[in-house]
Amino acid sequence: MIKNWQTILLAVGMAVFTWFLVTGREVVETWVDMPVVMTNPPEGLIIEEGLVDKIQVRLRGPKGLVGNLSSQQLTYSLDVSKLKIGQQVVDIDADLLPLSSTYEIIEVKPNRLKLMVDRRISKTIALEPVWSGELNADYKLLDVVAAPDVVEIKGPETKLRKINKARVVMSEDFPEEVPKSWAENVGLELAEEVESSPGQVRVEAFFGPKTREIWVKMPLTVTPPDGFRASVSQDYVRLLIEGPIALFRNNEYRKDMVVNLVFGDAPRPGTFELAYEAVLPEGCRMVQKKPETIKTRLRKK
Repeated sequence: MIKNWQTILLAVGMAVFTWFLVTGREVVETWVDMPVVMTNPPEGLIIEEGLVDKIQVRLRGPKGLVGNLSSQQLTYSLDVSKLKIGQQVVDIDADLLPLSSTYEIIEVKPNRLKLMVDRRISKTIALEPVWSGELNADYKLLDVVAAPDVVEIKGPETKLRKINKARVVMSEDFPEEVPKSWAENVGLELAEEVESSPGQVRVEAFFGPKTREIWVKMPLTVTPPDGFRASVSQDYVRLLIEGPIALFRNNEYRKDMVVNLVFGDAPRPGTFELAYEAVLPEGCRMVQKKPETIKTRLRKK
């Protein structure tokens, strides 16, 4: 009985050994992904296009070893020390793959890279501040300024060569109440490969009411100095004023207007051409008046 058990155990051991031996010798094919690691980059140069994150390697090898490849951290080192500015082709060298001679390399995808290489430079450019948004129809944009008004940008030389200014757009709506000014920190509109310093600038927009000019006929207020009587050549004047269009939609603005004849500090009897002053509604200014002076006769009481 003991001898029979020994024979059985020996047979089982031989079977297992034979299975491992046969399995280890079995050859299989598979694809392996390898991340690409760039080494020795030339100072000041950047790869604009064509660099891949990984390559795929099709290989053949013993089944037992191939099965363990997925647990190994295999990377392909791409030496870019000899790159020059412009487009160039770099071959993927199968001899540099981190694999032993146990494996047969069948195919590499891609087997070459078309790289676009550029120089990294910096330059100073002006900013073009812009406001974009909905605005009350009675108002208008007066000005937009940025602080600072110039920035330094860095990036590929071929792209920076075409950039002389950059837009900074502030988007804000004022459909009803409109402030005199509004400020925000705004980022620059630049290509993804281009960096700016600073990355944001302060943009301020200034608004004001839309205006128009109108002629207004106003009565002349005459208040003679103490001890005098005054007679004037006309008791009204015409004024050309500029003001907000919203103000002139009705005649209520006239309630805030007064025209006074100016006699001066040392009145005396006689006939004079006297000036007059007009008090205007807020936001209005005098453009022209007719007549410029009023013929006035002063007499003592």
